[in-house]
Parts: sequence; structure tokens; C-alpha cells
Amino acid sequence: LFPVSVMNGEFGTFMGTSALHTADYATKNAFAGFVGFFLNFASLNCVAQTGPTTYAMIGSLNKIPIAILGYLIFDTRISEETWTFISISLTGGILYTIAKLRAGKRKSGK
Repeated sequence: LFPVSVMNGEFGTFMGTSALHTADYATKNAFAGFVGFFLNFASLNCVAQTGPTTYAMIGSLNKIPIAILGYLIFDTRISEETWTFISISLTGGILYTIAKLRAGKRKSGK
């Protein structure tokens, strides 16, 4: 990424911005990196415990409450198309949950 940032002039902007060369900025950046590092470990643990398909499904389903909270908190309009996509995602999540429950029952022999 470094050569691209130099070619686009972003590196010069970074070097010329004095607010980015403070101890406060370095501390916050280091903390963000630290948190991100352990967040990745948490994600890997979730994949190991549940499986990649379940992890991907939860990752896509978490967008539903985010969209609804954004609608409620920021008083934004949600288009019909967005409501359709939310409904399709929710239906897919429900169908996936039902399929996983049935597969679990078959494995246990019930």
C-alpha cells in the first residue's frame, strides 16, 4: 500500500499533518491495533466453535438490527428495496436456523 499512497499523494499529506504526529494519536492508534488484534482472535474462536457457515450467517444477519436501529435512532427513511432485502435476509436466517435444528436432531437420532 505504501507505493500507492505515495503515488496518490496521501503519504505527503500524512507527513504534512502535524495533528497525526502526536502522542495522543499514537496511543489511540496503538490501542485500536491492540483491540483489532484480539477481535480477530475472538472471531477465529467463534469460527472454531460454531463453524464457518454459521459465522458467516450471523455476520450477515447482524445487519438487520443495525439497519432498524439506524432507522429509529437517526430518523432516516428506509426504501421499499431495503425492506425487501431485510425481509429476505431475515427469512434466510430463519430457514438456516430451522435446517440446523433439524440436522442436529438427525445427528442425535431423535
